Amino acid sequence: MDKISFIAPCFNEESVIEEYYSRLCDIANKYGEYSFEFVVVNDASMDKSAIILDELAMKDERLVIVHLAANVGQQTALFAGIEAATGDINITIDIDLQDPPEVIKQFLEEIDKGFDIVHAQRLSRSDETAFKLISAKLFYRFLSLTSPANLIEDCGDFRAFNKPVREAISGYREKHKYLRGIFAIVGFNQTIIQYERDGRHAGETKYSLTKMIALASDAVLNFSRFPIQLMFVISTLMWSLGLLYMAKALVSKFVYGTTVDGWTSIVFFQVFFSGILLFFIALIGSYVGRIYEQGQDRPDYIIRYTRNVKRSDEGS
Repeated sequence: MDKISFIAPCFNEESVIEEYYSRLCDIANKYGEYSFEFVVVNDASMDKSAIILDELAMKDERLVIVHLAANVGQQTALFAGIEAATGDINITIDIDLQDPPEVIKQFLEEIDKGFDIVHAQRLSRSDETAFKLISAKLFYRFLSLTSPANLIEDCGDFRAFNKPVREAISGYREKHKYLRGIFAIVGFNQTIIQYERDGRHAGETKYSLTKMIALASDAVLNFSRFPIQLMFVISTLMWSLGLLYMAKALVSKFVYGTTVDGWTSIVFFQVFFSGILLFFIALIGSYVGRIYEQGQDRPDYIIRYTRNVKRSDEGS
């Protein structure tokens, strides 16, 4: 009997955990031909999430809980869940129920056709502001133009994949993870399904503007050399402008016998170009900092304790 693993990170989600668990139980009852496990990674929640998860896990061995010792962020917590899962078919999902687990029907249909990875693309994004919608569209457009990774627009972390993909994903050990990009470049036979995204069942989003900017930065710096290439283009333009300005000054001095007016413009260009150079230094520093962090080889996460975790895939 094949096993299906639902994998979800959890940070301060006490208001939705029980409903999420109930929905998964309904699905497990409906698909009796499969065995199930519900992997939840508690990313050092500060509310009652840990207590609720432990109480549910004591009653149901299918509920696999990984409690992290420190908050590591949604992407790394999700990665920890992928490593803890033992399913033949794995589904990563948000615990807030914006991604309806009932989409499993479409996932299984595509897996049965022979696809290894099935991405879920949002047709709508309920309860999201116009700013977030526009910024997300611009972000995906920018990354598609500057990165070799074939990212799917309006596709988050809701997807299904088989055991070989799960094992392959576990081999990606970069410190600043962007799983959407990793799944895009890992290969295998991939396809897309579409679904209507719901609003949050309860509570508030944990993805602040700062976290969204950090995630976007990880995507650009991990999967695109465009910032480095842009540095070369702009520096070439700056050098060319400098040569033109120098040529104008020489012609004015030796041909027309006049000096070039506009010391204000000279000061402006000096300040402007200095600012660009400082920005480029900071950009290089971002890449170097990531190399430094990778070289430290610190663990991606530390597990505080677990509930119902199997140590191997035996019996899965």
